Amino acid sequence: MSRSLRHRVVTAAVIGTLGTLLAAGAATANSEPKAVIQGRTAVTAHVTGEKSGNRCQIAGKNLAGPWAVVDKTGAADLTLGQLRPNGKHIRVLCEDPQRGDSSLHTVRSDRVTYDGALSPLRQILNSTFFGQ
Repeated sequence: MSRSLRHRVVTAAVIGTLGTLLAAGAATANSEPKAVIQGRTAVTAHVTGEKSGNRCQIAGKNLAGPWAVVDKTGAADLTLGQLRPNGKHIRVLCEDPQRGDSSLHTVRSDRVTYDGALSPLRQILNSTFFGQ
């Protein structure tokens, strides 16, 4: 194999790899709004990626928190207060106040429960052995 042919093959492989990585990164970096719901008794949520000016709330069956307006960065902090035993299935709702109920949508959310005690894996990772 001549040197120029080898150079062309390597260049094509590098460009193909970079193109694949760029396409995969663009596919995973969508701007879909997300929320992280925390707490067992006093429930809070942090919304990111929502349209500025929209308003959001934590809601569930027979319960709803106060509405909060999304700031310029697309984030909002929500609170629900004390959660009743039947309120395990809660979600974050957002809407455009200009369009009203027709724009109401559920934000994809992750539920994080933290009772003050770290899990064994988290304790190991936060130990001084790993430099933290």
